[in-house]
Amino acid sequence: MKFFVLIYLEDSDNGCSAEAVPFLDETQAAASMREAYEKALKSTEFNVTEQTDDHYCRECTKEAVIVDGLDRYSWRIEEHELDVQVAVEVEGGLVQGIYANTDVYPDVYDLDVSSYPEEGEEDEADQKRAELDELKNQPGWRSVW
Repeated sequence: MKFFVLIYLEDSDNGCSAEAVPFLDETQAAASMREAYEKALKSTEFNVTEQTDDHYCRECTKEAVIVDGLDRYSWRIEEHELDVQVAVEVEGGLVQGIYANTDVYPDVYDLDVSSYPEEGEEDEADQKRAELDELKNQPGWRSVW
């Protein structure tokens, strides 16, 4: 399982701090970094038109920095890999168990309809199918088997 950590470091007159925020999606991490960078530019009233060796700012895909004399604000996105494994036990056409090497929260979508469906049974299966399709189409979701 891949995840991304947005690391923020501040060393300024306001103090020294560090923060790390995990994301499952690199695009979301980059958007959060960009938002924080732009907010910092405004709050420090940084003049982006006049840049020197000790007064500059820059933003790239996975990092951003603002340096104003001795004040320094920086962001970077680090990519990490976790060995998350999930096993699904199926017997007789039914899920018997789900096992994993870490905490996971699986949802099982039973889309089967009986041979002679009762009233509303097909509608319920269609609703479950729509919910599953919506979930699968979200950023970061993909088929793993």
